[in-house]
Amino acid sequence: MNVIKKNRTRLSFLLILFMFQNIDARSLKAITKDDCEEKNVSLKSEHSYKYKYFFFRQTNHKKVKRIDKVVDENGKEIIKITMKSTESGDEYNFRKFHRLVIIGKEIQEVIYVIGQENGKVITYNFCGEKINTLNMKADDLLEKYRF
Repeated sequence: MNVIKKNRTRLSFLLILFMFQNIDARSLKAITKDDCEEKNVSLKSEHSYKYKYFFFRQTNHKKVKRIDKVVDENGKEIIKITMKSTESGDEYNFRKFHRLVIIGKEIQEVIYVIGQENGKVITYNFCGEKINTLNMKADDLLEKYRF
């Protein structure tokens, strides 16, 4: 108790200093990445095929894996997704449609599961930060994003 009474002026000075420091911190703006729109990004797609076997014989059925990557000018991956499907002869079946598209200054991720009414479009900026999520009807989604 005696310590507080003896150092009352010092404590009040430190308290006032602490209050002014917090006022300055509140007036600061949030740091955002403004250089995201100025980046040059590109979309790269890779395909890999693997045949299915039946009693040690190769069949006409294939497992197809498609990897979409958005890469900036330094070669750094921003977003990477994988879509798996099967191919039998001239028929191409997928259970989940999952692709990336670059439209304007946005990266759009399109997700549609077969048999559901709605699909989803997730929008990112060029830094890979999520901006918006939009639910769309399946017919509108497949009509707008024809691949």
